[in-house]
Amino acid sequence: MRAERRLRPARVRSVLVYVSSDADNALGENIIKIPFLNGLRDAYPDAHIAWAGGIGPLLFEGPLRPLAEGLIDECLNLEISDRVTAPLRNPLPDRHFDLIIDTQHLPQRALALRRISHGVLISRAWCFAFSDRRPAPEHPRSPHLATRLLDLLSAALGRSAAASHLARLAPRWHAAAAELLPGSGAYVGIAPGAGQRQKCWPLERFVALARDQLAKGRVPVMLLGDAEADWVAPLRAALPKAVFPGHRASFPNAPAGPALTVAIAGRLAAGVANCSGAGHMLAAGGAPLVSLFGPTSPAKFAPYTPDLRILRAQSYGAGNAMEQIPLAAVIAAVDATVSRWAYRLDSVSAAPVAAASV
Repeated sequence: MRAERRLRPARVRSVLVYVSSDADNALGENIIKIPFLNGLRDAYPDAHIAWAGGIGPLLFEGPLRPLAEGLIDECLNLEISDRVTAPLRNPLPDRHFDLIIDTQHLPQRALALRRISHGVLISRAWCFAFSDRRPAPEHPRSPHLATRLLDLLSAALGRSAAASHLARLAPRWHAAAAELLPGSGAYVGIAPGAGQRQKCWPLERFVALARDQLAKGRVPVMLLGDAEADWVAPLRAALPKAVFPGHRASFPNAPAGPALTVAIAGRLAAGVANCSGAGHMLAAGGAPLVSLFGPTSPAKFAPYTPDLRILRAQSYGAGNAMEQIPLAAVIAAVDATVSRWAYRLDSVSAAPVAAASV
């Protein structure tokens, strides 16, 4: 067994996080890393944190850059082969890092990362066989992506790592969200899309859900990505009283992109989403969330938030088709979520305010 190296946070001045050597093209798989990044920055507030991916530009230096401000100092392209010869080459011969965290599982890449000059390397490959430290034997193991990343940070720290699930956005994004959704009304975010259509609850049921919210005095906020561009016109026709924040003709001066969706989430009484990047954005923004799952596993992919209700297709019949989730079940989950939000809002409003000292 490899002797564990001690690592004091005050001595960590540079950190390399290696994500993957594949193309970086999944919004959700990046946003679910926000809690890990929060915990990493909190643990090492003065360290230079480099984020290394593989082929092509990284989302954290593109559309997700506002979510990484203050958390990531540098993005690197670090393509490491999965061939058995990969460990023969140092992928960064001119750099040193006090801490390297390898988030992938292939041993060839883990051994290649060991070639880089470093103080401590944490890697889950081969059950931490190449890692200088590992989680304590009694540390609970989870299949969830965000929790598994925090396990790596726990190994580096030598203690359990906890982190906020909320993204740390600049004030301008929250100001933009407040202009789009003014006041303190009951806004309900509805995100009908997903990267794969088999993960989508039927669109006509999202429309029925939105109409139900309107009938109850709530305002549906339709959250659509580029992949759902062909849905905008029919949805606007079906839901003329809903808000479409991404519709440029309606809000020509508003900023766009995932950061706006995250900021909007902070103003919602509830959000509803499939297993999708939008669901992770809503969680990162703090929306109380109803998450719909079918062919994918919530144990692994559920949004990382304490305020979550999960509805699974398997609970309503054989198989995993999304249409098995009944409209009535989603409406009931949203109603319960909004009621809880309203109760918290009333509790805050009714709380006594301490008298100011004179």
